[in-house]
Amino acid sequence: MKRLLPALLLACLALPAAAQTLPGLDDLPEPTRYLAGYLSGGYGWSLPLGGHWGDKTAGFKTSPVLSLAASKRVDEVLSYGVESSYAQRYLNRGIQDLKVKIFSLMPFVKASLPVGGDTYYGVLGAGIYQWSKGAYSVGATRYPSDSGSSAGINLGAGAVYPFWWGTMAGLDLRWHHIFNMNGSNVNGSNLKLGAVDTVNVMFVINYSAWKDKKK
Repeated sequence: MKRLLPALLLACLALPAAAQTLPGLDDLPEPTRYLAGYLSGGYGWSLPLGGHWGDKTAGFKTSPVLSLAASKRVDEVLSYGVESSYAQRYLNRGIQDLKVKIFSLMPFVKASLPVGGDTYYGVLGAGIYQWSKGAYSVGATRYPSDSGSSAGINLGAGAVYPFWWGTMAGLDLRWHHIFNMNGSNVNGSNLKLGAVDTVNVMFVINYSAWKDKKK
C-alpha cells in the first residue's frame, strides 16, 4: 500500500502533461475530398390517373419506367440537377395496337434530411415531356403515328438507405402532371387526352460523387 500511493500520485501529476501532447481538433488534417453531388438511376412503374387517360375500362395501363439523374450538392440539405425519365409503353385497355410512350427531361431541386445513415427527401421539377403514339387500326380505319411535346411538372418524395459499396438504395414516389397531351390533328390523329397525370413508383440507387479539394 505504501508503494502504491506514490505511484498513483506520480500518475496523476503526469496526466496534464500527457493531455497537452494529444492532438486537438485544430491539429487534425483537413479533408482532402468533398461530396460534390450524386448520380442516381431508378426503375419502376408509372400509373395513369384520371380522365380517359386513367380510365379502368377504356384508358391506358401501367407502364414500366426508367429514370436517370445527376445533381450537384449545395449543402447538407439542398441540391439541384437534371433528370430524365422514359415510360416505354402505356397500352390502351380497349384498343390492342394503341400504345403511348413518354420521355421527359427537366431540371429539379431537392431538399434532403439525413437521419443517421439514412436520407429522406422531397423533390420538385419542371420541364418538357415528349410523347409519341404508334399507328394503330380500329376496324377498317387506320390511324397514323403521332407525337408531340408539352411542359409539365413533377412533385415527390423518397427515402434511401445504405446499400452496397458506398451506394444508397430506396423508394421514390413521384406525381407527374403534363399540361397538354393532344394530337396534332395532322393526318387524322385522334389522340386527345388533354392534361394528364401519372404516379411513378420506383426503386432507386444513388451513388455519391466525391471530388478532390483544390490546393
